[in-house]
Formats: sequence, C-alpha cells, structure tokens
Amino acid sequence: MNRTQWADGLDVTVPQDITDPQAAVDSVRMRAAFTDRAPASSRLPFSYQSIPLPVRTMIGDVIGRVQRRRVQRWAAFPRWPLDLSADYVADLRGAAPSPFAGGPTPVLLSHDIDTAEGLKNLIPHFLPLEESAGARSANYVVPCGWPIDHALLEEAAARGHEIGIHGYDHSNKTPFASDAERKLRIEAARPLVQRYGITGYRAPSLVRTKALLRDLEGLYRYDASIPTSGGLFPVPNNGCASARPFRIGNLIEIPLSLPRDGSLRFLGHDPDDILEIWKQCAQTIAASGGVVSLLTHCEDRFSGNEAMLSAYRRFLDYLAADGRYVFSTTAQILQRLGG
Repeated sequence: MNRTQWADGLDVTVPQDITDPQAAVDSVRMRAAFTDRAPASSRLPFSYQSIPLPVRTMIGDVIGRVQRRRVQRWAAFPRWPLDLSADYVADLRGAAPSPFAGGPTPVLLSHDIDTAEGLKNLIPHFLPLEESAGARSANYVVPCGWPIDHALLEEAAARGHEIGIHGYDHSNKTPFASDAERKLRIEAARPLVQRYGITGYRAPSLVRTKALLRDLEGLYRYDASIPTSGGLFPVPNNGCASARPFRIGNLIEIPLSLPRDGSLRFLGHDPDDILEIWKQCAQTIAASGGVVSLLTHCEDRFSGNEAMLSAYRRFLDYLAADGRYVFSTTAQILQRLGG
C-alpha cells in the first residue's frame, strides 16, 4: 500500500500553495488547533460548574439534538467525528513517516476525573475492565476543584495506572487569564505533580491556547488537550486533524483522536452507536499510522452507568482481540518518540 492509500474515500483538506512538506503539514495541523476565542463557559463571571447539573444537562440535551442535524455547518474543518487531513498531507508531501506505521497501533485509554464522584467510580468500575483487557489508563485529576481522596488516587497509581493534571479548578478560565494569574494556576498543581511523578496535562473542556501550552513547558513533558476532531465543543471547528503525536515548542502533543464520550452523548448517540463510532474511527486511525486515544469520564451521567460501561467493556474486548492494536501508556509513547 502506498503512503496515502489509507485515506481513500476520506474528505481531506490539502493546502495547494505551500510546497515545503513540513510547512504544509503544520498549516493544516495548526489551522484550528487552539481555542483562542473563549467559549461561553469561560466568559461567565463565575464558574460554570456552579450552575445546577440538571439545568446544564437539560440545556445540553436540547442544543445537542438540534446540532446533530447540522454537522456540516459546525464541522467544516476538522470533519466530525474524524479528520486526518494533516496526516494525509504528511504522507502526500513526503514528510517524515509516522513512527507508529507498520506495527500494532498504540491505544491510550484516559479519564478526566472532574469530580469526587468520578474518582470514586474509577476504582471499582473502570480499572477492573481495563486490567482484564491488559490495559492501563491515564487519569487526569482536577487539583484545586474538590477534595482529593489520595487513598483512591494512590491505589490507581499502585496498580500501574498513570496520573495526570486536569487544569486548575475546571472553570475553563486558566487559558484566558493574565500571564501572572495563569502561571499561578499552573503552579498550584506542583505538589500533586511531585507527589505522583506526573508528566502530563489535559485542559478542562479541552480549552487551550498557545499561551497556556507555552507556560506548561516548565512543569510537563506532554500535553493531551488537542483533539483530532473536537466537534461542537468547546468551540465549533476545533482540532488538529491528526492522530499522530507532534511537538509544540518543548512539549509533545498527544492528540485525543477518538470522539470523546461527552461529545457523543451530548449529540444524542446511544451507547451502541458510540461503540460503533469508536470502532470505525479506530480502524481508520490504525491504517493511517496514528495513535488511538480515547477519553471517557467516570461520572454516572457520562460513562459511569451500566449501559456505557457495557459499551466501554465491549470496545476494550474488541481492541484486545484484534492484532492491529496494542494497549499503551503515555510513558511508552514518549519513550518511542524520544521525548
């Protein structure tokens, strides 16, 4: 198979006016990689999480079901649920080949631990499923939003699962704060970073700016905040259109390549739909030489309920039984990249 045959039938974006291979890749990858326009949740004078959950859920359900019928409008680029335009351009223009092509495709499992409920559900409901499949997950914890049960977090780490940092207080304000305030918020996580040997960061709601990633360099080796195709949130048409890790300054960026559970549930997909979407996207990513990276949330309203846990288990079983995939950790990915 030639380097671009994996993209047959995909809708891709190719810059026509840039001849340098790497510059062409960067132009696609960086076109919508940052959320420089603050979403509504970031502009509120208070934390959006103070709005009662039933109210947020009701509003989200109405908006999501309407927007599901308007995908072409809010997902012009990157396409939803998967867009690998940057990787296609890399192969088309003869850029350096993916280090993950030609072998089993790494699969990264991760959870954003947004609340105490999420951490409490992680241990009995998610970790056993992952361990049974031979996998370990990365778990991104909000350092200053709620009291952390360190006994639970230490148990996850002792069982071989990774711990990461998930912003500051999940109010989505850090990327748009002043330079001084943003640095204070980042530094507030240092005690947790040192306690658990944390090397990675994921922004709450995937809200990220160039300034944020610049300031992360002093504390972290990698960031995992940029989706391949971000869908409708945090702002429409956001993502890097790549499933291959790449560098931004001194950080390695590990794209979130599968559509996340919250976005799919928001758009009204049921657990069986979500399972099939994950499978189809994983197959395309495997053929492209990318990394399959999945984010699920452990709260009951996301993936911590019986139906979604069943879909998650079936997806893990599918990956474990298919020789195209191998469960990995972010530490192993960084090692392969020399980062």
